[in-house]
Amino acid sequence: MLVPADTSVGWFKLAMNSVDEIRLITGGRISFINAGNGKPVNGNNKGSLLLIWRPFIKSRCIFTTVDKDELMSTGSKTLKEIKSHEIN
Repeated sequence: MLVPADTSVGWFKLAMNSVDEIRLITGGRISFINAGNGKPVNGNNKGSLLLIWRPFIKSRCIFTTVDKDELMSTGSKTLKEIKSHEIN
């Protein structure tokens, strides 16, 4: 789950009780997308992080990092692969 990197809010502490991994995104911010119009929302004054739950294992609450460019590149490659397997 992509969320703003704000550890001061109540939901962050709550998430730490059950999340397996907190992955901090370094090297830039990720814009959230407006669900109504599909456009990026500018003005994110905090960084971003991913909360990752893995079912069927005991939650470890580990902190890791990923570079934004690496994350975006991996996402683009994955989307291209999915599209190449879609039936028209």
